[in-house]
Amino acid sequence: MDEVITLNAGPKTALDRACEALATFIAICTVVFQLLVASPLLLLPTAEQCGIHWMFIGIYFLLIKPFKFKGGRILDFGIIALTVVAVFSLIEMRSNLVAVGGLYTEFQKVISIAQVLLALLIGFRCMGKVLPILCIVMLLYALFGSQIPGIFKAARMTVQRLGTYLMVGNEGMFGMALNTATRFIFMFVLFGSVLGFIGAGEFFVDIAFAVFGKVRGGPAQAAVYSSMLMGMVNGSGPANVVTTGTFTIPLMKKTGFDSDTAGAIEAVASNGGQIMPPVMGAVAFLMADATSIPYAQICFAALVPAILYYLTLSTSIISYSHKYNIPVAKADRATTAWNVFKRGWFYFLPLVALIVIMSLGMSAQRAALIVVIGTFIMGLFIDRKRYTLKNLAGICNETMRGMISVSTACLLAGIITGCINVTGLGLKISGLITSAAGSNVLLLGLLTAIVSIVLGMGLPTSACYIVLAILVAPAMVDGGISLMAAHMFILYFGTISNLTPPVALAVFAATGISGGNMWKTGVQAMKLAAAGFLVPFIFIFNDTLLLNGELFSIIIACVTALLGCIVLALALFRWCFKDLSLPETLLLLPCAVFLVMPEPLWLNLIGLAGAALLLGNAYRASRKPKPASA
Repeated sequence: MDEVITLNAGPKTALDRACEALATFIAICTVVFQLLVASPLLLLPTAEQCGIHWMFIGIYFLLIKPFKFKGGRILDFGIIALTVVAVFSLIEMRSNLVAVGGLYTEFQKVISIAQVLLALLIGFRCMGKVLPILCIVMLLYALFGSQIPGIFKAARMTVQRLGTYLMVGNEGMFGMALNTATRFIFMFVLFGSVLGFIGAGEFFVDIAFAVFGKVRGGPAQAAVYSSMLMGMVNGSGPANVVTTGTFTIPLMKKTGFDSDTAGAIEAVASNGGQIMPPVMGAVAFLMADATSIPYAQICFAALVPAILYYLTLSTSIISYSHKYNIPVAKADRATTAWNVFKRGWFYFLPLVALIVIMSLGMSAQRAALIVVIGTFIMGLFIDRKRYTLKNLAGICNETMRGMISVSTACLLAGIITGCINVTGLGLKISGLITSAAGSNVLLLGLLTAIVSIVLGMGLPTSACYIVLAILVAPAMVDGGISLMAAHMFILYFGTISNLTPPVALAVFAATGISGGNMWKTGVQAMKLAAAGFLVPFIFIFNDTLLLNGELFSIIIACVTALLGCIVLALALFRWCFKDLSLPETLLLLPCAVFLVMPEPLWLNLIGLAGAALLLGNAYRASRKPKPASA
């Protein structure tokens, strides 16, 4: 495991080394604390858990990424001190909430406002501009919305009242979002770090290359499924691109894929891990909290759409590889899949155990604790020499680095959520969308998709889902769409916003490795992720694809959707047995849509017949001998 990496350029001073050592100590303390609160050994109120979690995360970040100007470290230590004071004030304010009846001291009001400002400052330093600026806009609206005429007029709000509400409210900074990061997401990021530590990441890549290495476009197929496996537990599409893409993108380019396509494949594959059960990048836990739908039921419902997403991606790679004559990988990269599996089959055990434990009804937090401990013990039998103090500290550091952006995003999402609640903005936007769409489900879906993509640009998946769940999901439910379908819809389009230019974080990460053009890579990524745009519109009309309904209807819907996604991919990349002409492509696209639609059956049959006719004709044309060249 790598040691903590500071982002300062130049030689390290004694103070830098001391701060790194302190950061490692904080990381170890955080992991121990999280393991204890996940067990029955340490029972703390939610506010205390969230506060201590953020205190550790904030201190860790400030230690490893100090201000770069002279005297910046001193300012950082001041911010650390303020963070500690703010957290202990939070604990005191929440414990005395009933007794004081919402009457806070002047110091508590000031420290609450200071905590909001500190959250924004840290957000700018580790998240970039988009999310903090959105927070500032919402804060300004909460404070001055009473001056706006019309439907968006808000109630009068003072700075002190808003600050204390964001500090102690259940929808504030230390509310639902950060609670989910504390209870669930941290444990699964730790699970991913432990899996990587014992060698599972290397095995997932090896098994994927062994399975697909001998087929045309094999390295790309291997990249898809190794990225999917790692993306499930990573929690961030862009972070997963950086993790797996450093290996897969150069290999794809080496075997014939252009820079834009190689980057797009990795971006789409890594981003899709956020929608693939059982972990779903930990967003499933946020959804369970927001909807009160059991976690296991959410994973069950998400299974078929996720399979269709990756099936479309795989078929697209096959079509592209044949169209552009991508060669088969050399034999030295094609190890027998069975030999690779025999060498590392046990790496699948933690994932299987996680599914089994949660299907038995155990909480996700406790299930994650068990598999983390089990995976850690399993690693002792694989390679005991890895278990040095330096490497164990590396697990803690890697987990903390993975959590910085997630926890900060959840803290800032609490500011947005709190402002939306105190102003009633969520109800106003939902009302506008519902009024504009009326009873037209397609228009409602289109409006929601556009809002989801726009709001999701530049946001981490967790923060994006929280904002969309409050702003736009109620409009869909009011429009007659089921609760599960509505939240799956916004999850898909919020996730896809990482692939849609101009602010496409997963694409940015991929082009940084591939050297491709951002716009070309983004367009290619949108074609590869076509199922992610189409399937959500299908299940808002009929949620059979979410495995809700009679068994026969579910089977028919799944089979026709599977065929439809294959046809869609072939049409978009214009190859099936031969290069497809433009008229063939334009005829295949509606056939694909007809097949994906769960009802009526006669429309599925029209799509099937049309696709069979067109692809059969393409097959016959490909078998005709080509005229001899002069």
